[in-house]
Amino acid sequence: MTSTEAVNVPESAPLGPSSLTWKYLGDRRVLLFLGRTGTLQNMHPAVGAALQDHSNFFDDPWDRFVRSIPQILGTVYDADTDTSAVRVRDYHKDLKGSDSHGRRYHALNPDVYWWTHATFIELIITVNEYFGTPLSTAEKNQVVREGVTWWRSYGLSDRPVIDNYVDFQRYWNHMLESELESNATTDYAIHAATVNVPAPPGLPGPLWAVLQKPVMMSNVWLLNALMPERGRDILGLTWSANDERLFRATSTVIRHVWPKLPERVRYYARAYEGMQRVARTAG
Repeated sequence: MTSTEAVNVPESAPLGPSSLTWKYLGDRRVLLFLGRTGTLQNMHPAVGAALQDHSNFFDDPWDRFVRSIPQILGTVYDADTDTSAVRVRDYHKDLKGSDSHGRRYHALNPDVYWWTHATFIELIITVNEYFGTPLSTAEKNQVVREGVTWWRSYGLSDRPVIDNYVDFQRYWNHMLESELESNATTDYAIHAATVNVPAPPGLPGPLWAVLQKPVMMSNVWLLNALMPERGRDILGLTWSANDERLFRATSTVIRHVWPKLPERVRYYARAYEGMQRVARTAG
C-alpha cells in the first residue's frame, strides 16, 4: 500500500457495548422513524425498483419491517455480528434488474447499499435530535465512524464510505438534492391511510379494521414530521405551523418520559438480549 492509499483509508471507531450505536440503534424510539427511514431508502431509484421487482411490498408492507428490523439489530447486538451481517448481505445478492430510468441496478452495488446503511447512521443521530439529547459534533463523528466498522462487517467495498460528519452531511444533502425521487413504493407509503393495508402480524383482522385508519394516519403524519424538507418537496408533502407545534409538543413528552421507562421496555428484544448477555459476561 502506498502512503497516499494509507491516508485515504476511512477512519473507524469500535462498535460494541461502549459504542453510541449500541446505545441507540436498539432503542424503540427508532420505531417512530419506521415510515420515514423506509421511505428515504425507497426513494433511491435502485432500492425502489428492487422492492417493486423482488418483494411483496404492496401486498404485505409489514413483512419487510418484521423480517428486516431484527436482522439489522443482529448485526450490532448478536454474539457473532459478522455472521449476522453476512447473512443480511446475502439476502440481497440476487436482487438486480433495471430501474425506472432503464439503468441496471444490483442491491449489493456498494453505492446503493451504502445509501441504505447511511439511513441507519443518520437515524441514530436524528432520533436524539428529536426525541432525546442532541449529540455533540464529536459524538456525531463517532457515530459515523462506528458506521464504518459496521459497514465493513458486510464485506463490501470501502469506495463510498464516509468517516466524518461534515462529509456525511454533504453526502446526505447531495442525495436529497440530486438522487432521490418519488416512485410507486413512496406513493404507497404516503397514501397508506387511504388504501387497504393488511393487518400487522399477530393482530386480528376485525381489530385492525377499527385501528387501521388512525394508526396509518399517525404513521403518515410522523413520516411527514420527520422527513427532511427537501424530502417533503420530492414527495409532494405539506407541513403546517399547527403540525409543527403539535409535533414539538409530542417530542417534548417523549423526551421527558422515555428515560423513566424500564430498560426492557425501551429496547427491542434482540438488543436487550445482547445487552443482558454482555452484562452476564462482565459479571
